[in-house]
Amino acid sequence: MTNTNRKPGWDKKAINKIGTDYYGDLESMFDAHGWETNGKTFGQIAPTRVVETYGSVEVFVSAHELGKAGKLFLNPLAAIDLELPEVWLTSFYGFAPQYWGLLGFTYEKDRDNFIRDSKPGALIVCYGTKSLEKGMAGRVLGIQQVSHKVGDAKEFIAPAQWLEKVEEFPDKWNFGVECTRAWEIPEEWRPSIEEFANVTYSHDNAQTIARRCKRLTRAEAAKILDLTLREVPVYGGNPVEILPPTIGPVALKTSKAGPVSQQPFMVREAEGPKHLYVLSLNGDISPFFDGKIKCRKIVKVGFSVSPETRKMAFNAALPGDRIKWEVCRTTYEEDYAPLESSKPALAGEKAMKDFLEKNTKSLGGEFFLANDEDIDKAWKKAVSAARNWKP
Repeated sequence: MTNTNRKPGWDKKAINKIGTDYYGDLESMFDAHGWETNGKTFGQIAPTRVVETYGSVEVFVSAHELGKAGKLFLNPLAAIDLELPEVWLTSFYGFAPQYWGLLGFTYEKDRDNFIRDSKPGALIVCYGTKSLEKGMAGRVLGIQQVSHKVGDAKEFIAPAQWLEKVEEFPDKWNFGVECTRAWEIPEEWRPSIEEFANVTYSHDNAQTIARRCKRLTRAEAAKILDLTLREVPVYGGNPVEILPPTIGPVALKTSKAGPVSQQPFMVREAEGPKHLYVLSLNGDISPFFDGKIKCRKIVKVGFSVSPETRKMAFNAALPGDRIKWEVCRTTYEEDYAPLESSKPALAGEKAMKDFLEKNTKSLGGEFFLANDEDIDKAWKKAVSAARNWKP
């Protein structure tokens, strides 16, 4: 923005435009920066907050126009809603943004072309290559959001994973673009790439997509809003609270960085399809009990949109690695269709609890000390009750 355009009110107009173009609206821009309104409207206080953070409106404008706003850029929902969506497709050998905080290119020219053609804050839909194991191969694994900060891949990869990459793939993905946020799709809800990107993806152009990325159509980009997502940490980024998976619009909402919750068990899910589960606490649990445990284990029964994610939420509260929750049973792993809502899931959970309370040692709530035979019997009763439930 040149001096000739700086008529009275230019600063507010510039701030409002960036708020809309990069964040979706002023409220989302305030959320992304952690700004407070102190009782004023967003429009009234925005210039003050901009100057406090950036030093001047000019720096604020330049930072966003040049894609150098660090972690602050296009609202993920706005990226999807653009006439030309800032949503791109590529393939990954897995999805682990907590260790691989980048979008990697093997050839610098391909990275330069991506930077030229995309905006800071573009979303990258990542699907698993066909060489991966079941549950990942050919499935949409997650979504990255990337800045326009470029560098050697080593800058964006955790040291241990970098050493593995150098040993196994020394000449691949060395030209990095910084990943700033990421969302994982729980294994239970990953669509096939053919279903998700039915126009953009084909077997014939898979190599081109992997090498250069390819922009999705508007209809394909909009499918993100129907996905079940949960935000996950990115290497070098801010800590992320482990929350239950939820629908796309909620998961993608721009959020400010903040402290991790000190109540990791307080996780709530929206209504929708559910899977029954039994978690078991693996490790030496004898110190918890005065008497012998006799080949029994601590289990937790329940239901969730993603038992795997629920397990991760519980493990986040445990110190060290000596004991960890593991998934013992799930209707997903036994190839049952998801239960349509929490009502049949509650019936299944109740059947498990009723049986275990009568035949095992209750530890309170959904926790029990049980052997494998009792777990199997309780599980069969749960599946039967849930599948035969009627309104």
